[in-house]
Amino acid sequence: MVGFLNSTNNVPLLVEGAEMTFQHKQIDTAGAWQHTYGSKDITVAVIDSGIDFNHSEFENVSWINSGEIANNSIDDDGNGYIDDTHGWDFVSNDSEPGPEESDPIHWHATFITGLIAAKLDGEGIAGIAPNVTVMDVRVLNSANYAGTTNIGLGEAIRYAVDNGADVINLSLHYYSNSSYYYDDIVYAVEQNVVVVSITGNNWVSNGGGYEFQSFPGGYDEVISVGATSYTQEKADYSNYGEWTELVAPVGDEGTGIRSTAPNEDYFFGWGTSFAAPQVAAVVALMKSLNNSLNVNEIRDILHKTAIDLGEDGKDIYFGYGLLNASAAVKEVLFPSQDKPDNPIWYYVIPIVSVIVISTIVILILVKTGKLKLKK
Repeated sequence: MVGFLNSTNNVPLLVEGAEMTFQHKQIDTAGAWQHTYGSKDITVAVIDSGIDFNHSEFENVSWINSGEIANNSIDDDGNGYIDDTHGWDFVSNDSEPGPEESDPIHWHATFITGLIAAKLDGEGIAGIAPNVTVMDVRVLNSANYAGTTNIGLGEAIRYAVDNGADVINLSLHYYSNSSYYYDDIVYAVEQNVVVVSITGNNWVSNGGGYEFQSFPGGYDEVISVGATSYTQEKADYSNYGEWTELVAPVGDEGTGIRSTAPNEDYFFGWGTSFAAPQVAAVVALMKSLNNSLNVNEIRDILHKTAIDLGEDGKDIYFGYGLLNASAAVKEVLFPSQDKPDNPIWYYVIPIVSVIVISTIVILILVKTGKLKLKK
């Protein structure tokens, strides 16, 4: 059992070892939690397969649209979506993105939500940002394939931004490079919303991960995240390339990471899909401490605090390195001052000044007779 202080009231919070799974240890979540568990004012939009918020880990996690009155068939807040009290389903085009008897959902988004915001209570699992809010936006069908057009994906991104998302998690891959949703990613970033996606997977049965630019993660505006194994090697399925910005621990195919599943369940999953939400959650912690940080400032902090893996500096397999939750959060609170390389005059001027002043003093003393020089 691990103990640390609750940052809101300084009460020691004891966390069961089983809850502190391997990804928490590798990215040092405990160090970040010494400063924040996140804020309900910060919303992470999970644009994915629809979330089962009925899981006991998700108490008070779901985003609620306070401007909308449920089930009155009126667009009360005038956002173009009727009765969207807790998100929108862009697959079925209705106000229920979660599970329905006539419209089942895949477990993918529920698993992701657990990694982000499962509650911290010493049981089950713990999310990296257990106090933040999660917005449910559905774009994947019950088989976990694209359930919308590229235009629909763009509308989903814009919906999240316009309804208050601070961070967007897009654990999606192999979409086409299309302006129909790229323009909406640009819009998100312009509104200071951080967009996190994945490098994508190519499974071992197909030869393992390879150098391939998968979208939406391949866009410069997006933080593209790959996966690492238990031993901090590149995960066997994880695609890579110069667009790789960070990596997060998930495990190889057949090992994986544990999180929440529908019907009050837990199980293990693997894939870069579960690396991105770790980054999204750390960004949410950072924004909980300072929501005035812009997207570029957040990315710079993530880069400089990452744990360098592979070749020195940024490389195609690990990007800037392994996500470091503790260091990123501390950098928000206590920014380090990078010392620039000083030009030569920075050192020469003080030395010359001392010599000149000393010479003048000596000449004055000699002239006044207070100092006699030996002949």
